[in-house]
Amino acid sequence: MDLGEVLKTYLNGTQQGQLVLKFVDENHLGKISIVAGQAVYLTLGTLGPDETLRTMAGKDLEWHNFIEGMPARKQLDHPLNEQLFNLAGATPLAQPAPASLKATSLTKDIPPEDKIESSRIQQVIDQFIDLVGPLGTIIAEKICADLSCHKGASMNTMTYSRFIAALTAEVPENERQTFIDAMAD
Repeated sequence: MDLGEVLKTYLNGTQQGQLVLKFVDENHLGKISIVAGQAVYLTLGTLGPDETLRTMAGKDLEWHNFIEGMPARKQLDHPLNEQLFNLAGATPLAQPAPASLKATSLTKDIPPEDKIESSRIQQVIDQFIDLVGPLGTIIAEKICADLSCHKGASMNTMTYSRFIAALTAEVPENERQTFIDAMAD
């Protein structure tokens, strides 16, 4: 099984979830958190991202599994796609746009250097809570904390895209389009 082909499958488009990798002669599983087709964090057992990249080099992939919709619990400042493709000796089918430039209905008209005001973020949280119920408050706070944001603060477009992707993953599948449509207004 070729790691490069697996990466091409999941590190593109709007994929969101966790890619689990089992390498030959490795006791621990590798996990890649993916948001909007971008690898935002990875681990191998208890190893951090840098150690994981070094350890994965030259290993043969035994099997993989993708858990769709699983939100990223941690995220680095920059996607790891390029390092992963280099490690696998592969090139992506097409160069993906950075997550901050992804054309979603929520961020497509916002320049990447702009900040999203806290009032807009609160609007999104309120719409999220309307759909998922009172537990939505706790979920939104946890997602904000995972993204190192605080209540009442603005977000840059990269963080906002990650925030929206994480919230959307928490919305029941049959309500997701309603949530996306409500935020596009």
